[in-house]
Amino acid sequence: MHRISTLLLVFLGVISSGLKAQETFPVNGTTDPRHTTFAFTGVKIVVDENITLDSATLLVRDGRVLNSGKGISVPSDAVVFDLKGKCIYPSLVESFSDYGMPEVKRPSGGDGFPQFLSNTKGAYNWNQAVRAEFDAYRNFTAEPKKAEELRKLGFGTVLSVYRDGIVRGTAAATLLGEGKENDLILRDRAAAVYSFDKGSSTQDYPSSLMGSIALLRQTYYDAQWYMNGGYKKEFNITLDAFNKLQKLPQIFDAGDKQNELRANRIGEEFGVRYILKGAGDEYERINEIKAAGNSLIVPVAFPDAYDTGDPYDALNITYHMMKSWELAPGNPSALEKAGINFALTASDLKNKAEFWKNIRKAIDNGLTEKQALKSLTVIPAAMMGLSDQIGALRTGMLANFIITSKSLFDKDNVIYENWVKG
Repeated sequence: MHRISTLLLVFLGVISSGLKAQETFPVNGTTDPRHTTFAFTGVKIVVDENITLDSATLLVRDGRVLNSGKGISVPSDAVVFDLKGKCIYPSLVESFSDYGMPEVKRPSGGDGFPQFLSNTKGAYNWNQAVRAEFDAYRNFTAEPKKAEELRKLGFGTVLSVYRDGIVRGTAAATLLGEGKENDLILRDRAAAVYSFDKGSSTQDYPSSLMGSIALLRQTYYDAQWYMNGGYKKEFNITLDAFNKLQKLPQIFDAGDKQNELRANRIGEEFGVRYILKGAGDEYERINEIKAAGNSLIVPVAFPDAYDTGDPYDALNITYHMMKSWELAPGNPSALEKAGINFALTASDLKNKAEFWKNIRKAIDNGLTEKQALKSLTVIPAAMMGLSDQIGALRTGMLANFIITSKSLFDKDNVIYENWVKG
């Protein structure tokens, strides 16, 4: 009887410990079930681009915003930080990044013979540039050094995109914190991504922009056929995945103003409203782009000044190149004045250290600080379908925020800390 009672107690103990478990990975050390609460007092809190609280308190518990405002009581168990004279902003949201993605290996040259069909084994699409089945979250690997670089700029979340192929599959929304990949993936399938670039495909087709457009259009038609009964005749992993992509936000890595308009025409043909990733030259076709009605992801990578000291080198600098150098910093302002919805991205910068210099240059050329903040937080969060999680500091949202010395856009501002998920 004693033995049976002992076994019963052990059994019940195992069940109860299993019910308390909240993680799928073992904890290295002792566990602490208590809540973790932080209070940041006497600080200027920018909740979003419209709401600012002076001399307020921000409460964070278990990685989320518990409350914010003036005169709110601080829980007795909170760790208190007096931030009088400082500011708190929502962490920035990067809307287009290759963070955590494997390196795209371009073909170095074939054996001299044309390749017409895919050499990918399995029930996949006939063309290697159509990779609808690719999921970024399945291939995501945290990159601590790169994450730290982005955090220092103020980013807390990125859209991780594998920039390979015409149909690139899904992108993942990932946090820039420390820890395991399981803790960093915020949304597994945050968007579907497309382009006109065949990427690492070793097939000869497509070999031109016209061919890329034709292949993408044919893929849409093939997917319609497959959905309307073609699946009964054959199973196609790629077309099956392509149809599932259509439920997600659709991002098109167009590359420049002309390709943005071309991508929009394809979208109109198939009833798709793309979010267009451009090159920052939209001001050259601002009326046509406004009429298209797409949201945009716009880089702040502006042309460097040209060296005209050598008259022979100066002859190679065209009038269009000079005007682009002059007008490109005004592109965000032109989009704002036209009423176009756009996010700003650091993705095309060769040197990420130029990010804030270029943001301030855009402000000097007419972009308002309110729009700049919105385009770096609220808008990219909405593009990922994560407005309830990131991009602002409202109650219940993730505690992604930065602590600054001054206004975020002041040239002398210092980002002291960047908190990711509390």
